[in-house]
Amino acid sequence: MCILGEPTEQKIVLGHYGAMWVRISTSGPFIHTAFSEGRRDQTSIVRMRDVLDAVLEFAPEWEERTSYGGKKGIVNVGAINGGFAWRVSRTPHRTDLFVDFRVPPTMPMAEARAAVGDFVRGLRERFPDHGIEHEVYVTAPGSEIAEGHPLVEAIDAGHSEVFGAKPERDTVRWFSDASALTRYGIESVNYGTSSGLPDPVLGENLEIDGLVKMANVYALVAQQVCGAE
Repeated sequence: MCILGEPTEQKIVLGHYGAMWVRISTSGPFIHTAFSEGRRDQTSIVRMRDVLDAVLEFAPEWEERTSYGGKKGIVNVGAINGGFAWRVSRTPHRTDLFVDFRVPPTMPMAEARAAVGDFVRGLRERFPDHGIEHEVYVTAPGSEIAEGHPLVEAIDAGHSEVFGAKPERDTVRWFSDASALTRYGIESVNYGTSSGLPDPVLGENLEIDGLVKMANVYALVAQQVCGAE
């Protein structure tokens, strides 16, 4: 078993989303500016405008479909790349849009990939001249742990002894090393102190007292799980 000390505000994270990073590309002719008259709409950057609008239209549908733990899913347009800043006298032959689709642990990654594949096929049908391609280039599955798991019960007991009450539960849309650990049969839970959000004067910081208390909880959990005195 594993406790990951990610900053969870002293809450037990029973589940977190995974991520699927997708590249969607458009293509167009490579033309010198002097000979581009009447062909502006054929450039890959201008064609990407149609794709970006479609992604933004699709995002709410995805977020509703991937709701989990009382939260909607989330989609982030993370990057766009097209053209040559050092040579703007040419139209770009290709433009890439990079999108982060968050995937709940209850949705198999194969299902998520298929859903995005269907979406891109729909784009090709809507814009047959845009040369649209796509690639899923990163996948990190989500993770969850059962409420009644012995590790969760041990954290409840240790937290109650140190803090005087049971910890709250949470689900989050970031992912952690639990994505990999659980795939190797290591039951994992995220449970840690505060996030240490930046203070205008002190910058990013944590209270030592909170760290000490959390370390005490970890020790109590290890005792209970391992049957040690």
